[in-house]
Parts: sequence; C-alpha cells; structure tokens
Amino acid sequence: MTPYYEHAGITIYHGDSREIVPALEPVDLVFTSPPYAEQRAYTGACQDAWTAVVPVVIASIPLAEDGQILVNLGLVHREGEVVEYWAELHGAMRAAGCRLFGWYVWDKTFAAPGDWSGRLAPRHEWIFHFNRNAKRPHKVERCRNAGSVSTSSTFRGKDGQNKEMTRSKNATPVADRKVSESVISIPPSQSLEDNGHPATFPVPLASKVLSWWDGIVLDPFMGSGTTLVAAKNANRRAIGIEIEERYCEIAAKRLSQEVMQFEEQRT
Repeated sequence: MTPYYEHAGITIYHGDSREIVPALEPVDLVFTSPPYAEQRAYTGACQDAWTAVVPVVIASIPLAEDGQILVNLGLVHREGEVVEYWAELHGAMRAAGCRLFGWYVWDKTFAAPGDWSGRLAPRHEWIFHFNRNAKRPHKVERCRNAGSVSTSSTFRGKDGQNKEMTRSKNATPVADRKVSESVISIPPSQSLEDNGHPATFPVPLASKVLSWWDGIVLDPFMGSGTTLVAAKNANRRAIGIEIEERYCEIAAKRLSQEVMQFEEQRT
C-alpha cells in the first residue's frame, strides 16, 4: 500500500478501510469517531450505509493482545425515539472476540440551544471501550488530595446502612496522580478548527484518550485527522485511513502545519 502522507511516524492511507485495515500490522490503541448513522452530509463514498461499513471495519482491526479500542458515537433521535444504531457495532465486536469493556461520556460542557422536541438539550456523546484483555490506563489526572493521609475508612453493609468509621491500619498518602474518570469534560471544536469537515472533534479529546495507553495508534475513519494531530503532538506513531480524498488533503495540511509550527518554535 502506498501512503497518501507519511512523515515522522504518522501515516495516512487514502482508500476504503474495509480493504486497508485487514492488511495493517497489529495496533495498540484505536480512537475513532465514525459517522453517526448517516447524521452528517458526507460526500462521495462516505455515504455508504453505516452498518455495512463501521462495524465491519472496527471488528476487523488487527489488535495487539492488550490493545484497546475506543469509539466516539453521538446520540441519534428519529421519529420520536433514540436510535440504538451502535447495537450493530456491539454485535460485530462480540463476534470478533472483543467485549464491551467500558462505556464513557464525553461531556461537551454545554448544549446547543433549541426546543429539542420535548427532550432535554443533549450536551454529551458516548465513548465505547472494547478489548479482549484489560490493560491498566496511565494515571494522568492530578489527585485533589495528593499527599494527604486517610486515617479512617467506612463501608456499607448488605442492609444499605453505613457501618461505623474505623481507623485504617496501614494508611498511606494519597498518590499524586489517578486514573481518569468516566466523564470527560472537554468543549467541542470551534468553527475555525473544523477545516471544512462537517463533524470535527477536538484535539484535546483525542489527546486525553491517547494519554491513557502507549503504542501505535489507529483511526480507521480519520476525517480531518484530529487523532493524528494529537498523536503527532505526543510523538506517537499513528495510522489514519480516509476514503474521501478531500479529507486526506485537509489532514495532511494540518499535519504539515504542525511540523512548520514546531520548526518555527525551535528557531
């Protein structure tokens, strides 16, 4: 396969992920935000049916033994009810030997104004976490009570009542860092960051996910290249695949700008 773009450990392939993904070497971390059940006006081959593309691709990813897959999907509401279109993905992953290991929330910190037809205004999206084997994430969050020592503990009994406080026998100081929480609060991309793509997610969100585990990163639905930009900023190897050449061009331009900005900072 001939890359569309390749520099400093970042590779972009232009083509159908259904054909390219099975030929890749095993990857350690996948973070992707595929189209949300035809919710956006994508062009060209991007218009293929969601169930015929997204579950097939993600379930076919060559994954390292302790590899982790995280998929960002938004809510879809049609004809008066939520469409659970992600069920197709869950089924495909289960058939491929991967389990739904976690289900997290991307809190966008605010909701767009509107009537929403009687619903509460949505300000969140989902991040589904799949794997075959667990791998402890890095402790990247600062502990609020770092250094303090807990001298007591409590627990709730089967009857639902709290038991009396007892002194801890082996109290140790609270660590400086902890594992990230299941709700990730990061504002969405602003219009200047969209670069012509109809659904760009923010670089800080991708950077947060990439901080949890090491290794080679893959985004099989690359879009404008946000995951690759985050990987480049972290000096990580990463692979992106995109079927629409216009988005490959946008991603390559973003990555080239990152290189130029870095070189200017060094001079």
